[in-house]
Amino acid sequence: MKKLKHLFILALLATAQPTVAQEADNTGFNLIVLGDSQTQTEAQIDSFESDIMPAIASILAEYDREDDTPEAILITGDVVWDTMEHLPRIKHMFDKLGVQLLTVPGNHDYDRKIEGRERRALRDYCRTFGKRYYAMELGNSLFIGLDNILYNNYFDYSLGIDRTQMRWLRRTLRRVSEDKRIIIAMHAPAYDARKGIAIPYAQEIIDLVGDRELHLITGHGHRNNTFDIASNVVEHSVAQVNGNLWHAPICADGTPRGVLIVEERDNSLEWHFRTLEHSAEYQMVAWSEGEVKDNEEYVVVKIWGVDDRWSVRCSEDGATWHDMERFAIADPEYMRYVESEASYPEIIMERLRRSAIPARHYFRYRRTSTDNTLTIKATDRFGETFEMVIP
Repeated sequence: MKKLKHLFILALLATAQPTVAQEADNTGFNLIVLGDSQTQTEAQIDSFESDIMPAIASILAEYDREDDTPEAILITGDVVWDTMEHLPRIKHMFDKLGVQLLTVPGNHDYDRKIEGRERRALRDYCRTFGKRYYAMELGNSLFIGLDNILYNNYFDYSLGIDRTQMRWLRRTLRRVSEDKRIIIAMHAPAYDARKGIAIPYAQEIIDLVGDRELHLITGHGHRNNTFDIASNVVEHSVAQVNGNLWHAPICADGTPRGVLIVEERDNSLEWHFRTLEHSAEYQMVAWSEGEVKDNEEYVVVKIWGVDDRWSVRCSEDGATWHDMERFAIADPEYMRYVESEASYPEIIMERLRRSAIPARHYFRYRRTSTDNTLTIKATDRFGETFEMVIP
C-alpha cells in the first residue's frame, strides 16, 4: 500500500466516504478514469481482471517511474451490470494496486430486486465502496462524488440530485475558498448536447459552484466527449473502458478501449484519453481514399479525444496547411465489426446496431492528387501536437 502515503484525503463532513488520511501532498495528482466497467457475467469479470487490470497497472507503473505524484482511480458508476455479487471482487482487484479508488453509483449499481426503497437498493454498493456522496482533497483540487440517479426501480429512474445531497453540497462549498478548483464526479451526464445547454439539475450545481473552475466527470452515455459548458465549466464524458457493452472491442462512437487521464501539475489541470493497448502519444487513426463508406474521395482521420478547442490541419507539400473538415459519421471500425465479425444472439446484435449513432470525432480532406503524401497535424487545447503521414 505504498502509494497511499502520497495521497492526502480530507473528510469534510460526517457523510464523507471513509478513507485513509495521510500526510498532505499538494504537488498535484494523476487520476485514471474508467467509464462504466459494467460487468454482467463471470466471463466479463474474468476478462476485466486478466485484460483490463494489467493495462491499468501498467499506466500506474509509468507514473511511478516518472515521479512521486499521487495517483488515484475513478470509476464513473455502473461498476457492475446488476450483479451485486461482483462488487467485492472488483474492489479487491483495485485494492491490490495500492492506490485510492474513487467511485460514484450508477443506475446498474442499484439492486434491481428491490423496488421503491432507494437507499436499500444501494446497500451492497455502499457496503463495498462507502458513502454514495462525499468530498475530499485531491492535490490542489476539491474532489466531490455525487449520486445523480433518482431510483425507484430498474425501469423507473431519473437523473437529478436529491435535496439531501444539494443541502450537503451547499454547505460544503461554503467552506471552500472561491479560488479552489472543484471536480465533481457523477454517473449520468450534465450537458444536453442536442440542446446545447446544461441539464437543469446540473445547472443548479454549476450555479452553486459559482465562478470557481469546475470539472464534471461523468459516464452513462458510453461515449467520449469533452464539453465546454461555460468559460469555467468543462464536462468530461467518458466512454466505456471495455468497448461497447463487453460485446464489441471498440465503443460505438469509435473510441478505443481506454481511460481518461486527468493530471494536475503546478495547480493546472490537463487531460487526455489513453488507450489500453498504446502509449499516450497514440491519439488518432486515418483511412486513405476509398476506405470509408460514403467518403471514398477523402482521407478521413478519427481523433477520439478531440474537442472544439483542438486544431486539425493537413498539408500535401509541407508548406501550405489547410484546416480539415470536421464531420459526423458512424465509426467505420465499429460498423465493420458489427457487420462482418460479430456473432451473437439477435437480441445482442440489435443492441450493437442500435448503438451506432454518428459521432463528431472525424475529419476529412480531399487531396489534389492521391500521389501526394499528406501530413496531418492535430494539436490539442494544451498545445500538444500529434502527427501522422498518409502516403
